[in-house]
Amino acid sequence: MKITQRLDTVLDHAETNLIYIGLLGSLGFPIYFFIWEYIFPQPYENIWLRIFCSISYLPWFFYKNFFYKYKRLFSCYFISSLFLSLPYFFSFMFIKNDFSTIWAMSLIAAVSLLIIVVYDWILVNTMIIGGFILSFVSVNTPINISNFQIEFIPIFLFILISCSLATHRHKIDRQLKIKYTKSLAGSIAHEMRNPLSQIHGSLHFISREVTAIDKQLMEYIHDANKIAKSGLQVIDITMDAINEKPMKKDNFSVLSAKETVSNTLKDYAYTETQHTEKLSCVGGDFELLADSVVLKYILYNLIGNALYFVKTLPDADIVISINSQKRQIQVRDTGPGISESSISKLFDSFYTSNKQGGTGLGLPYCKRSMTELGGTIDCKSKLGEYTAFTLTFPDLPKAEAAIKHVA
Repeated sequence: MKITQRLDTVLDHAETNLIYIGLLGSLGFPIYFFIWEYIFPQPYENIWLRIFCSISYLPWFFYKNFFYKYKRLFSCYFISSLFLSLPYFFSFMFIKNDFSTIWAMSLIAAVSLLIIVVYDWILVNTMIIGGFILSFVSVNTPINISNFQIEFIPIFLFILISCSLATHRHKIDRQLKIKYTKSLAGSIAHEMRNPLSQIHGSLHFISREVTAIDKQLMEYIHDANKIAKSGLQVIDITMDAINEKPMKKDNFSVLSAKETVSNTLKDYAYTETQHTEKLSCVGGDFELLADSVVLKYILYNLIGNALYFVKTLPDADIVISINSQKRQIQVRDTGPGISESSISKLFDSFYTSNKQGGTGLGLPYCKRSMTELGGTIDCKSKLGEYTAFTLTFPDLPKAEAAIKHVA
């Protein structure tokens, strides 16, 4: 695995807990300064180093709002801030405090947290070794090893190995689950392709044989053929997503946001006709660069989720609003809402929120697709009131650059 992909994977794993870990780090460093300086005084403290480590966590709070579109750069910053604030800082303080037991325990705690957050044993060990080396190099005073206890080494190794094995086992289980799900999805998509292809071919043959007099029948055949073709395109998209292939830039075109939304509402496979009464579209229009099938598939997912939660609520409705100034399409429903704790996990694979029979793969697909389009997707909700998913698209020049990157 390339180092950039490894860093992105680490960030994806930590993303749901990014704010909580950032809060722990940004507050923990100054708080423990007062503990070790005034309550339980230690031989050495460094307020400026602590402030630096504390500040390094602050960008974490704004990742989803400001830095998500620069994910690759932020993943490098994420690992760098962890490296400096955990293995380096605690190794440095361990040395400067003459290898005291308190700082040995603190170092073990820091390493344990690093393993949980980073979730990659190769990267963890690299960071720990690098932290030790950098801390020894940066200590500009004689090192006093008289207090060093040889027992620290086996304890430290035991913690490192046991935590690494535990997270590695969990990682393997997750990878197996993903592998089996991909295999199942691939089999289903493959089996669907054959009958759909036959239907598509048959409809095409019939359309050539139908006379011009049978105009109404021709329209039905045209609509059915369009649905079959769309189904084949969705299968292709699904197979590409399973095989982790980037989007094909040849399928991208300049689209009207309003026209795309209108076509999506028209073509959506409603399970009940009255569901159409719950949906409406408001707002202006703007142009965006995307694969029309992919964008409709994203909207299908969001509309399907919204209909699932409001179908039993007589007064609930779903509004798709288009904000031309912010270049956004928002799907908002006045349904039961989603808890704050669930929102942070919505875009994780296999996670579902109170939805029976859901696979937990729809929203992760939407997120991955919007990222490849150079845009973002986010969710805001309030229990008992509403849920709103907002798709934000880049300006056309930026979208073209993103597509070249995908290609």
